Amino acid sequence: MPYSYQSIPSQETHAVEDPQSAVDAERRLVRKFDTQLLPFLSFMYLFSSLDRSSLGNAVLDNFEQDIGITPGQFNTCVTIFYAGFLIFQIPSNMILKRLTARRWLPTLMFLWGIVACCHAGVKNYAGLMTLRFFLGFFEAGFFPGVLFFLTQFYKKDEMATRIALFWGSTVAAHAYAGVLAYGILQLRGSHGMTGWQWLFLIEGIPTVLMALIAWFYLPASAATWSRLTPEQRILAVKRLEVDSPLDHGHLTLGDLNATNKKQAFKALTDWKVWLWMVMFFCGSVPNTSISNFLPLIVRGMGYNDKLSANLMSAPPYLCAVVVMICLAYSSDRHKDRAFHAVGGAIFCLVGYALLCFLTTRDALYAAVCVAVAGIFVINPIVNAWLTSNIAPDMKKSVATAMAVSANNSAGLVGSNIYRASDAPRYIRGHSINLGFLVAFVCLAILQRCLLQRENRLKEAAIKAQEAEQQPDDIAAIEVLGDESIHFKYRL
Repeated sequence: MPYSYQSIPSQETHAVEDPQSAVDAERRLVRKFDTQLLPFLSFMYLFSSLDRSSLGNAVLDNFEQDIGITPGQFNTCVTIFYAGFLIFQIPSNMILKRLTARRWLPTLMFLWGIVACCHAGVKNYAGLMTLRFFLGFFEAGFFPGVLFFLTQFYKKDEMATRIALFWGSTVAAHAYAGVLAYGILQLRGSHGMTGWQWLFLIEGIPTVLMALIAWFYLPASAATWSRLTPEQRILAVKRLEVDSPLDHGHLTLGDLNATNKKQAFKALTDWKVWLWMVMFFCGSVPNTSISNFLPLIVRGMGYNDKLSANLMSAPPYLCAVVVMICLAYSSDRHKDRAFHAVGGAIFCLVGYALLCFLTTRDALYAAVCVAVAGIFVINPIVNAWLTSNIAPDMKKSVATAMAVSANNSAGLVGSNIYRASDAPRYIRGHSINLGFLVAFVCLAILQRCLLQRENRLKEAAIKAQEAEQQPDDIAAIEVLGDESIHFKYRL
């Protein structure tokens, strides 16, 4: 299996073991991660997505009229969620290292679960603004925290599939949310409560309970996980050392100090990181907009009954789960990021183009299924593409934080492009998303070409070094990270 760094001569000779036995042992270890850790984390994130998207379903149950807000104020409440997200992103990353992921992730989940439950008692615009801000505030650190956590268990060429499987929980949550809302909103009037009050409580209370379970279930690391055998714990550490021979542990912004500040500064000045940030932004505007407004878009197609609009918003997300996991698996298998990300974007782009030009209800619904199916492919693959191409650790940590911030900033745009005045077709919103997707495709192809050029330059430098018989300076390579001629960019 190819690694980011080209082979550097080892000073030690290790005993030869049966290759097939080693492969089987590693396969069993990864299967244990896939069956006992990843599904649990995905289930936790499912609740995050449910609590985040519940507002979009509540609006179909006279929510705006019940608390006395206008459609414009509703959009502002959707937007303020992302403001809270952005503010707490980096502080959460720093706290993560000090408290460990096994403690910080359940803590965040417990806090946002309490805030989600409080939505059931909201009375006015100010109250809703406050709750949405703190919901975003506490959810901010969960996704990047899980990404950091997964790097302690999986190798680079395994990450895109795992991120997609994990990200699939949020897509499945959107589908499940529509079906769940269909049933819960029918409780309107029961025990003197509205349907949307029941919705917030029924989706919020399990979040709090799940957080308490997670506090005791999550491991600190693979090396200390009691569910692994002693041999598996050793293998879990060794295989990550082989995958990234010059990485010494996983750093977050909580480890920033005088020694590694130079690495952090390099992330801030690296053109590759900024290009990925713009790519994340362009690819995430359609994602955030559709996540918040799909029930309203579906209602505009002619599914006028509030319950039907919720129910019919589920199938597009089910299509998205299948497409996303298949493309992410293919991306890992073929060790390609750029073309797979572009493929998902083009799939989505075609859907939005059809939404702009088709007119019949059935055709529009088919088009929205196509659009949604391609939206969720982008983030998992681009996440894996970025993290496998940035080194050393502190530079990677800062670059990841920058990319996630760009991703969340897209919500400030995505939450405002579907306006009530554009109903029922929402042509303006679809056109804006179309433009961002075209930009994403162009940027992804440009990034691939630039990285390919860098690889050619590094190969030429290595040949020149070999011709002059210059020895490798391992210490220099560790400092240079991805700028080293021995670091090969993954395309």
